[in-house]
Amino acid sequence: MSQQTEFFQAVAIRNIVRIRVAAVVVSNGNVLVQRPTDEPPSCYAFIGGEYEVGDTFETRIRREFEEETTARVLDWRYLFVVENRFTVNGNTFQGLEHYLEVTLDRQNVESREAHLSQHWLPLAQLQDYDIRPHIVRDALALGNLHNVSHLTVAP
Repeated sequence: MSQQTEFFQAVAIRNIVRIRVAAVVVSNGNVLVQRPTDEPPSCYAFIGGEYEVGDTFETRIRREFEEETTARVLDWRYLFVVENRFTVNGNTFQGLEHYLEVTLDRQNVESREAHLSQHWLPLAQLQDYDIRPHIVRDALALGNLHNVSHLTVAP
């Protein structure tokens, strides 16, 4: 069983709204995303993680990059929140996802975790990729990141 499958099973058991902090990293006409490597090719996602007791948006996003990649966060700014509802294996999940615009110390980003791989995808073709949530991918592709403050996704 993949780590992603185990993760979603554990979250489903808790039956709570999950708070997440995620990064939108754009550089040289590309956006940085990641996906699991321990299962058949799946969708891409923005790098981030669950908000925990004691976190700030800044400490959480810095920790996620330090744990998952070889990159370090140089700067960030708040973009918007997404009310995200989706279904995986018959379980419905609900989350509040806070997106940050992040600047990194490098372009050459490698994974520190064997079950994840990071990829730079071209902004001009973003809508050709399955990047979730699609509403964030679409706002990015249309150049609307700085024009929204609240997005909602329903299953």
